[in-house]
Amino acid sequence: MKADCVIGIDPGVQGGIAIWVRGMATKTVKMPRDLSDLREMLEYYAENYCPVVFLEKLNLHRADLDEGGKVFRLQKLLENFAELKAVIEVSGVPYVLVHPMTWQSRLKLRERGSEESKSERKKRYADNARWLYPDVKRVTLWNADALLIMHFGRWVLVNDLKWVRANLPEREHEKLF
Repeated sequence: MKADCVIGIDPGVQGGIAIWVRGMATKTVKMPRDLSDLREMLEYYAENYCPVVFLEKLNLHRADLDEGGKVFRLQKLLENFAELKAVIEVSGVPYVLVHPMTWQSRLKLRERGSEESKSERKKRYADNARWLYPDVKRVTLWNADALLIMHFGRWVLVNDLKWVRANLPEREHEKLF
């Protein structure tokens, strides 16, 4: 495995990006509004390291489709996600799409039968991210999921390369293996 840089991306306007480079402090940045900024950042990491991106798959809920007035917002969200994937591909950085249930379950963050609210769950995730990455000065709701997605990426690269190979586009295998 060649990767020495793992980038976790929680897509969306309120999302964030977490970057781990071997031997350096973990860094977080807010999701840029202009995707050309993201492209420049990814190209920098591609030129200086061997990065891999773990991008959270867009997860739509049935309620998103049933409620009136959300169709435009959902269309915009899908367009933005497609643009985000295109920017990552153009930057030349290999990426893996990861479903929220996958990273949450593998990191043992999901609580079966829990009645906690979304805000309680998000706070618990932020607490976990703080514990895992005490070098990050401010772990907040905007960067906690990105940190945990990045951590999941680090974890599977060490513990489950078979999963990585199965979920990494085949054309990208030579860049990492």
